Amino acid sequence: MRTLDAAATVRHGTATWRALGTYVHLATSDQGALEPARQIAVRLLEDVDRACSRFRKDSDLVRANAAAGSWVNVDPLLVRAIGAAVEAAADTDGLVDPTLGHAMAAVGYDRDISLVLAESTDPAGVPVPARAGAWREIQRDLMGAVMVPFGSALDLGATAKAWAADLIVNAIAAQSDSTVVISLGGDVAVAGHGDDSGWPVAVTETIDDPAGAEVVHLPYGGLATSSTAARRWVRDGVIRHHLVDPRTGEPTSGRWRTVTATGVTCVAANTASTAAVVLGEAAVGWLNEREIPARLVSTQGRVVRTDRWPAAEEAGHDHR
Repeated sequence: MRTLDAAATVRHGTATWRALGTYVHLATSDQGALEPARQIAVRLLEDVDRACSRFRKDSDLVRANAAAGSWVNVDPLLVRAIGAAVEAAADTDGLVDPTLGHAMAAVGYDRDISLVLAESTDPAGVPVPARAGAWREIQRDLMGAVMVPFGSALDLGATAKAWAADLIVNAIAAQSDSTVVISLGGDVAVAGHGDDSGWPVAVTETIDDPAGAEVVHLPYGGLATSSTAARRWVRDGVIRHHLVDPRTGEPTSGRWRTVTATGVTCVAANTASTAAVVLGEAAVGWLNEREIPARLVSTQGRVVRTDRWPAAEEAGHDHR
């Protein structure tokens, strides 16, 4: 999804670059606040990557996974990121599970997505379902230590980008009077002192597919999209993607290919969108029961909206 231009009366600034294996789009309502905000974002993204990456040999997460069953001293930032992942697991009864490291490797997502071959003759790996409730056994010391459950490996892909988006906008808002919005690969967070109309965000399935985009206005909190339409590859003729059902260890194959949700934080939004893709047929009822605004796209392209999703507004051709 894309952040759109704010109202013409607002002099705003934008910056775009890449980090965490995806695109970063940062915008501030005050153009003068952009450069200090960008510096904060760059620093925090570097810190998050060094602490939480599953693909950097020198990351704290890789060290913690290698020593599963033992306490490992780590950056407190990783402890906080794991805490967000554990909370997401608790809120979804394990549908969003941070102990899928081995399952992700088995389906071929064992390196940065830019390095995963689009097609390979390698056979698909044997499915590795998450051990039920293993996420409850993750132990944390907020001062800077974690213990990964023995036999497990953590993957924070379901929550880390959204958590980083929340972290960044809150850090910027604490030092600026400007409204700030960031999109990390489609995980959008907004903070600051904006008006009630909210920041316009175009909702699409993929960043390079603007056709049929809807616009929602986000005054605060977060919006996230989980999709099987992106981050796909083929192993020996079998299509794989990065959204794995913890109950089977296999990429999800249910009714929905894309779910977008909003929440009081970007993590809350991403937790809901990921859980909905995993749930499949039961997703709409689950989202409505929790009064979560969401937009779901079926594998056949049919769009379904929950009761609290705002009325559709098409993105105009003048938006970026």
